[in-house]
Amino acid sequence: MNWTNLWLHLFGTTSWLGLNLGFWVATGLVLLLVLLMNVVFWALPPRTSPAAHK
Repeated sequence: MNWTNLWLHLFGTTSWLGLNLGFWVATGLVLLLVLLMNVVFWALPPRTSPAAHK
């Protein structure tokens, strides 16, 4: 299956703002990964070392 031809058939274009849609998909995936990592790491409780309690 050729995704470019399918997208072109459905929407009539394979670019947006002068850039290929593959670029936008890749950028969206990176943004999603960064957001997911932020949610996971901000939800973790901070680790305390035993020396910090003295």
